[in-house]
Amino acid sequence: MSTHPPMSQWRCRDWPARALASAVLLAVMGCVFRDLLISCVSRWSTEPQYTHGFIIPIMAVALGWMRREKILAGEARSHTSGLLLLLIGMAFHLLATYFYVESLDAAGFLFSVTGLVLLIWGKRLFRGVWPAVLFTGFMLPLPFQLERMLSDPLQVLGASESAWFIQAFGIPAIAQGNTILMGDTRLGVAEACSGLRMLIVFFAISAATVIISERTRWEKVLILFSAIPIALISNIVRIVATALAYQYASRETADLIFHDLSGWLMMPFAMLLLFLELKLIDLLFVEVQEAHPAISYHRLPGGITVNKS
Repeated sequence: MSTHPPMSQWRCRDWPARALASAVLLAVMGCVFRDLLISCVSRWSTEPQYTHGFIIPIMAVALGWMRREKILAGEARSHTSGLLLLLIGMAFHLLATYFYVESLDAAGFLFSVTGLVLLIWGKRLFRGVWPAVLFTGFMLPLPFQLERMLSDPLQVLGASESAWFIQAFGIPAIAQGNTILMGDTRLGVAEACSGLRMLIVFFAISAATVIISERTRWEKVLILFSAIPIALISNIVRIVATALAYQYASRETADLIFHDLSGWLMMPFAMLLLFLELKLIDLLFVEVQEAHPAISYHRLPGGITVNKS
């Protein structure tokens, strides 16, 4: 017997017209927010902490498809609240253009995307796929002040914790700010290697896991915020591996680990940690069905009823 829920009875008989309207509105939004989108693509291409931006739209579409069973049954009807959200998005864009604040433009873009879905496809579809719609926010840059506020402490924390583990391998090391001194070798934890990239990417992956999982609310909160320690652990492993390569191999090997291999290996490593976390939760918190004794009734002559458990 299948354990999957039945397909939602959401109907959209005029979907070609709605799809065409969506394409037109998306094209208009692309023109309106072109400066923001060009800036995003530039950052995805040049800044390590934002290289994940290319796959976020694909992940958002996949999440929406996986949540299709959550769409409310009924006929698709446009919802006027979408028009209000589109107007708010345009207002944010005008303010961002006037005051040169990119974060306002990013907020306006999210409002506009949400408004488009509500206006064209209606409330029933939005109730099912809203996490996927908001997930597109992970492709947008963080506000500059927030980025700086996170990056600097992550650099210092990554250097200090990595120095401790490097010492545990018998290598003299001391952390000074975001730099690790190992004899004549200075290993700098630069802004691009602070762990901010891993933190952003893994928050996106943790959010996707929370969206598609059927776990309890507290488990979802735990999974989401475990992105912080897992990202830090992954970055510390990266720095320590680089230091060991400097000490026991060559500078070329260390540079290969730090700049090339780590970019490919840290994400699978972080996902492995998340998998182990989920398995640990399953082992520690086992759901037990409360057993109720079976009760049977027997009617005796004279109308007397006796139950046996």
